[in-house]
Amino acid sequence: MKNRLLFVFLLLGAESLFSQSVDTNVVNLNTVVITATRTEKQLLDIPAQADLISADEIAAFPLSNLDDILKTTANVNVNRSWGIFSKNAAVTMRGLEGSDRVLVLIDGIPKNSLVGGSVNWHNIFVDELQKIEVVKGPVSALYGNNAMGGVINMITKIPEKKLEGSVKAFYGTYNTIGSSVSMAGNEIEDDKGYYWSFYGNYRHGDGYVFEAPDYIDETDVRTALDEAGGGAKIGYRLNRNHRVELVVDNYNETRGGGTKVFTSEGSFDKVFTNNLRFTHYAKVGKADIVTSLFWMKEDYYSQKESMNDFAEYRLMNSYSNRTDNGLVSTLSMPVFKKQLLTTGLEFKSGSSHNHETYRTSPDEITSSGKMDIMGVFIQDEASFLKNRMKAIVGFRFDAAGFYDGGQTIIDPTKATGFTEGFHEEFDRNNWLAFSPKASLQYKITEFDAVYISAGVGFKPPKLKDLSQSGKINKGFRLANPNLKPEYLTNYELGFAHVRKEKMRVNAAVYYAFGHDFQYSVSTGDSVDTGGNTLKPVLIADNIGKVEIIGLEISSNYLLTKQLSFQLSYSFNHSIIKEYKSSMVDINANLNGKEMAEVSPHLFYAGLTWENRYFSFQMNGNYVDKQWFDPENTMLVDGYFLLNAKISKSFFNHYYFAIEAQNLLDNQYVDRKGQLSPGRFMTAVFMYRL
Repeated sequence: MKNRLLFVFLLLGAESLFSQSVDTNVVNLNTVVITATRTEKQLLDIPAQADLISADEIAAFPLSNLDDILKTTANVNVNRSWGIFSKNAAVTMRGLEGSDRVLVLIDGIPKNSLVGGSVNWHNIFVDELQKIEVVKGPVSALYGNNAMGGVINMITKIPEKKLEGSVKAFYGTYNTIGSSVSMAGNEIEDDKGYYWSFYGNYRHGDGYVFEAPDYIDETDVRTALDEAGGGAKIGYRLNRNHRVELVVDNYNETRGGGTKVFTSEGSFDKVFTNNLRFTHYAKVGKADIVTSLFWMKEDYYSQKESMNDFAEYRLMNSYSNRTDNGLVSTLSMPVFKKQLLTTGLEFKSGSSHNHETYRTSPDEITSSGKMDIMGVFIQDEASFLKNRMKAIVGFRFDAAGFYDGGQTIIDPTKATGFTEGFHEEFDRNNWLAFSPKASLQYKITEFDAVYISAGVGFKPPKLKDLSQSGKINKGFRLANPNLKPEYLTNYELGFAHVRKEKMRVNAAVYYAFGHDFQYSVSTGDSVDTGGNTLKPVLIADNIGKVEIIGLEISSNYLLTKQLSFQLSYSFNHSIIKEYKSSMVDINANLNGKEMAEVSPHLFYAGLTWENRYFSFQMNGNYVDKQWFDPENTMLVDGYFLLNAKISKSFFNHYYFAIEAQNLLDNQYVDRKGQLSPGRFMTAVFMYRL
């Protein structure tokens, strides 16, 4: 199949290809961003490491999923080892393990689920994005929970024309087919009127067998996928000072688990997601006020089917209902001539209900839990020395509570690992978090600035860790309803050089010190869950202190109006500094061990070439080796991927692209011992109004 598709290159879910190729004549390397301070700032005026990825850059990039574009940002690692067939991507920053330590927003509204802390990158409609802003380092002083490694904010478009839209179709490796459609319009005149957009997409792929050839048996099958979604946005401008916007979307996906024994579907995961966002933008006097309400509901269905070496058949079905909702309100206004005050409040609530039924044994497990988080924040920005020096000081208080948690185990056998049935209600667990941050920046010249900063980030426990027990890939997990939040204090020195239409260079060194860190550790016990070997019993616990020493450097250079380069490198030394836990084997000693699932070295290089005939983009990224386990006994090899894309717009309405991911067909093995899909190619055709 791969050889037959040599002329079809990869894009797949890259629903961003409706844009024309990148116009380097209008690239502005000091573009305005808002995420770092919640107010509009040029990149050179931000005392932090920040990046902006435009819609044109997304359209020019060879990607199969939106998260692929984040590899262009220094110190961001994207783990999607099965490509589009992965259930999701783990996006991490700055030497921190776990995607729940990066806060992801869409139009300033959080997408991280309180249940698992992660983000479903599949249900983001790329056609609707205007830009992506990335801020690195703790930003909990403004954004609260999960903003430890940084913040990714995806900002959607407002249509500019009375009528615009596109229709796209693509075909690629593993018989991957798909399409997308978008229509939009703007009827605003004299600061009054409405705008609208509708969008939808579909993708199907036969998949591939991810087991290594030496281990394949008759139960291993392809990891096929089917996904579809759609949404709508409508906005109304009442006058020049008031605008409201409503966004509704849904997304349905089914991904195969790679095994099939007796059932027609085999192992699979199905997710049905619904999102709703309502936002009011207002200007009252000199104050800018943004207030948003949001709601997300996710229904998750799973089937696990397997046969072990003892010819014992296992079949299990699970269902989870997860909801997240809340309110975010921000006010920003000048209080003196060179002083800007930003303040606001945020409320988030999440709930989870889970039910596991074992079809080949009487085992049945239910669990549930709820969490609320309330935060208030304030930030003061002041300029001195004829605007050459800027100081930003802010802090945030959060109060959170876990409640209505409990689990029930009915008729257990070794299939689940429990020795007897029981029901338990978990006590309420409350905590407070204080997140300060201070930054000082000095502009050396018109093009150069240095800064120093210190800040604290925090992450609350996940509802999954607080309330769910059961089998996982690494072993058997116990719920820990007494788990507390973790904190990370970061000290940073940074530099930025920006020449508006030529070059941008950013660099930073930092030292981060974490305490009460949440980590999955072994209790020293093992259980028989019916497999080939005993499984370790694991629990999420506050293990003590961690230390991260790191640096990052990135550069964007426009050699000519048609040719541009991008380079980035980051290094992180992430270790467990002080290990202590009352819940683990007394013989365990993780002091000085490197943090699991953290690659010390990350490297990215990209080239974009525009000419009158076509657009060409090529990039390569290297991800260093990493430890799979906390004890540092199993090492996962590093890998290098080379990607390319060539595209052409013609007759003002038509677009064609050929893309390749993993051009060198480097089929590496991931940390689960399973294979990546290798070279992935796609051809894309689009008609644009």
